[in-house]
Parts: sequence; structure tokens; C-alpha cells
Amino acid sequence: MLYLIGLGLNDEEDLTLKALNILKQCDKIYAEFYTNVWQGNMKNLEKLIGKPLNIIEREKVESMLLINEAKDKTISLLIPGDPLSATTHYELIALAKQNNVNYHIIHAPSIHTAIAETGLDLYKFGRITTLPLFQKSYQPSSPYQVIESNQRIGYHTLVLLDIKMTISQALEQLLALEQTQKKNIILNSAKVLACAKLGSNDKKIIYNTIENIIKQDIKDIPAVIIIPGRLNDKEKEYIEMIN
Repeated sequence: MLYLIGLGLNDEEDLTLKALNILKQCDKIYAEFYTNVWQGNMKNLEKLIGKPLNIIEREKVESMLLINEAKDKTISLLIPGDPLSATTHYELIALAKQNNVNYHIIHAPSIHTAIAETGLDLYKFGRITTLPLFQKSYQPSSPYQVIESNQRIGYHTLVLLDIKMTISQALEQLLALEQTQKKNIILNSAKVLACAKLGSNDKKIIYNTIENIIKQDIKDIPAVIIIPGRLNDKEKEYIEMIN
């Protein structure tokens, strides 16, 4: 059996009771941290489970390693957030099906629902996009295009950030895309939401202009940006109370 188990948004206390009981019965436990930042403590997690953890890189997650071990053992892979928030884990499920390996998903708190804490209606979010750290030869415009498409129909856009990216870096990159795309969507004066470390006691939710948020230079990660679409009266009322 192969278990894909979510670690939740913050630390080891986000593990569900079901997940904890399963982990205590596993023959071997792996964990990956390349898809998201985890704020917990490895030693505390191992103490809670009563077993050692093996950190594994993306290449091995997407190889046959876990599948082969799960053929005659009970194996689990711990994943920050919810196991199915990152598309890379669908590849692992496909491998399990192709090789007749039983698998089970243990869900956990995810950024995709935690953003409701901003007061925005989850039903009004459009397509999600991911903003990578720009390189000299790699500055994709697809995040801007997703935002533009959502704005056209009044939907909010959740922008997931590279795990090493700060809020200010992300907004500066979006402004840079505006300079090349020139659709007047990402402007210094535009109000957006910036969220960092949702699910923790020191979470940050900020609603302000892009210019003012950049000046705050928030270093906390993981973080996301939300570009609001058309706001209804309830959303306006709640969002204006944030700051």
C-alpha cells in the first residue's frame, strides 16, 4: 500500500488523527519538501510518529522507488499542504495504477481553501496560476495571461509563488510583465491581497496597493498573491476591514 499524506499548511500539529494512526503502522515513511515550504520541526514530527523520516527529492518521487517498495510494504509519502495540490503527485498515482499498487490519499488543510480567510468568495476564483522566479532566459508571460483572462470575466486570481519568492519579488515581477504586456491590469495603484504563512499563528493578510505592499518588504514565506476580480457587497465589506 502507498499512502499520500498531507502535512497541512503549517506544522506537525496539522496532521489529522487518521494520518497519524496510519503513519504509526507504516514500514517506511518518506517526505518531500520541494513543492512547498513546511514550517514544522522534523524532530518533533519523528517523535510524534515514533519513526524516522526519509526526505526524498523530486526525481525519486517520480521514479519507481516508492512504487516498487509499496508492492510488498506499507509506504507513505508526506507532502506539505494537501497531497493533490501539486500536479507532480498525479504522476505517482498514475504509476501506482499502472503497476497495480494500492494507494490511498489522506487529505489535509490547503492554500486552496485557506484563502477564504480573506473574505473573498471561493466560488468566484478563476484559473489558478504559478509565478516562478524569473531568470534571464526564463520570464514566462502565462501568469499575466491567466490574470487577464480572469479579470475579463470578473473572477479573482490566486497566484501561487515559487517557494523561495517573497511577496515584494512577486509583485515586482508582475509589474515587469505589465511593462511587456501593456494591458493595464497590474498597476502600482491597483489594490491586491498578499497572504503569507496562512494557517500559522503569525499569518499575514494584507490588502493594499501594489506600491504600498512592495514598500513593506515582507519576507515571510510561503506566500501567495490574490488579484481581486469584481467584488460583491459582502466581499467589499470584509476586505476593507483587513487593514
